[in-house]
Amino acid sequence: MSKIAVAMSGGVDSSLTALLLRDAGHDVIGVTMQLQHDSPDSEVCAGDHDVIYASQNAKFLGIEHHVCKVCDIFPEIIFRPAWDDYSHARTPSPCVRCNEFIKFGILLDFALSLGCDAMATGHYVRVVDYQNSRRIARGLDPRKDQSYFLSGISNKVTPRVLFPLGGLVKTEVRELAAKYGLPSAETPDSQNICIIQNGRTFAEALRDMFNGEIVQGYFTMHGKKLRPHKGIHQYTVGQRHGLGDLVPQKISFVKAIGPENVEITTDPHDLDHTSLHAYGAIWHVDHVPDKCFAQIRYRSPAVSCTTKRDGDKVFVTFDTPVHAATPGQIIAFYDGDTVIGRAIIDSAC
Repeated sequence: MSKIAVAMSGGVDSSLTALLLRDAGHDVIGVTMQLQHDSPDSEVCAGDHDVIYASQNAKFLGIEHHVCKVCDIFPEIIFRPAWDDYSHARTPSPCVRCNEFIKFGILLDFALSLGCDAMATGHYVRVVDYQNSRRIARGLDPRKDQSYFLSGISNKVTPRVLFPLGGLVKTEVRELAAKYGLPSAETPDSQNICIIQNGRTFAEALRDMFNGEIVQGYFTMHGKKLRPHKGIHQYTVGQRHGLGDLVPQKISFVKAIGPENVEITTDPHDLDHTSLHAYGAIWHVDHVPDKCFAQIRYRSPAVSCTTKRDGDKVFVTFDTPVHAATPGQIIAFYDGDTVIGRAIIDSAC
């Protein structure tokens, strides 16, 4: 029997994870990150409700529940880099960063400090043997697979983590939760909202938090100014909603974001790319195959590609074009279903 901490958010996935491990005979405890200070003036919202709901589910399951407070460090580790990206015309991946540094960093260390042998989460991924190591791989449910978000998790971490839901599909999880009478059986899926938005975009909420400057300019097309925009932090490459009637009777897409302008296009094929440059590459394997698969966003399919590596930089050539490769976003690399690395998109070609 092992002592296992389950990262609990109060939702159905983490609650069922705890139940399955408990019923398998493990000594299970719940751990929850608290992101919010007790002050009602805090901008961070995920924390109080998560702690309350997780505590209720832990009580129902008859397991201990512990709280890991990350209130003081979360804004600097997650929010400030995200605002820095937005303010420089990049689109950040805060959830990927949170998994690397907070959930499978600080929270895992917290769990181990409580005498646990491992930490489990409700992510829809698996851990498999690959090149003499334990690696993250896609979950069985293609609609819920979260391996993209865990593409930065290192080999040092994987022996200490468990993902009991990786071999299940979401409908099975809901059915099992209802069968066992879990209070969270009908709880809606989390939207990963970790900052109070009050009708603002995530980027605008971050700008308010850090008193950021609005870099204003114009929408442009073919070098022609169309009209002022709301600030470069409000837009992302590939965006098609929230642009108004910039081009009457046509669908518009954001093609590029410069220091003072947002270029738009009406032809979606203008956003198709056959290659890209990326930086900050992390590889989890000793031998990176020249041919692999790459995924440029959570909901995009993986595309076969060729990589050329130079230190932490990588040049990726796709066998078929990808749509709207967005600077600042993560590109995850796979060998089959196994995650072998990740990098940050710099520019597309």
